[in-house]
Amino acid sequence: MAEHFIVMGDVLKSRAYDGRELMREFKVLVSSCNKRLAEGISSPYTITLGDEFQGVARSLKWAVKTVLYLEESLLGRQLPFALRYVVHYGRIDTPLNRMVAHGMVGPGLTRAREALTDKRRGKPRYLFDLPNARLARQLSRLFGVMGSLSHDWQSKDSGLIVDMLESDDNTKIGFKHGKNRSQIWKRRRSLHVSDYKALRDIAIELSEWKDLQ
Repeated sequence: MAEHFIVMGDVLKSRAYDGRELMREFKVLVSSCNKRLAEGISSPYTITLGDEFQGVARSLKWAVKTVLYLEESLLGRQLPFALRYVVHYGRIDTPLNRMVAHGMVGPGLTRAREALTDKRRGKPRYLFDLPNARLARQLSRLFGVMGSLSHDWQSKDSGLIVDMLESDDNTKIGFKHGKNRSQIWKRRRSLHVSDYKALRDIAIELSEWKDLQ
């Protein structure tokens, strides 16, 4: 049977949030990911439990883009929760479900879920489990550093940060936020947005490697 890029994730400390509100926001987030990244998804990201999702990406690059999209959407939507991710390249023995990520079995899905549910202290929030162990470590570390940078971003700055992630035009962004070009440049530097974008570009480039062995 074929091997696929399985993406799973869950909400960190989900019991700390109102269950109905969390579920509503989580559904909107996952649904928006399916719509935005539709061309790169083999089996749509589906909420399997109240605070978990799973799906199958068409490639490692699309798996990386999935994690990036969800992380940056959490910021842009000013959602209060954080996610933990597992990206695993493994075998699925049944045909892919093209409608929802249910009804599929295989050792790849089992291993990804085992990694996701491993709550031992020190487990990374971003875990890539690939045949190429070196590539997996590099991606896991890159996302760990990006997560550390974004962890310090405040919700009050979310709109500004999202605009800076999407554009390098400080003059245009400044006009939108009532600041001048120099002020935006200083904020971009103090918030390490350029550093984050550089790491994001590296992660995407690494995900395009053809040799997964």
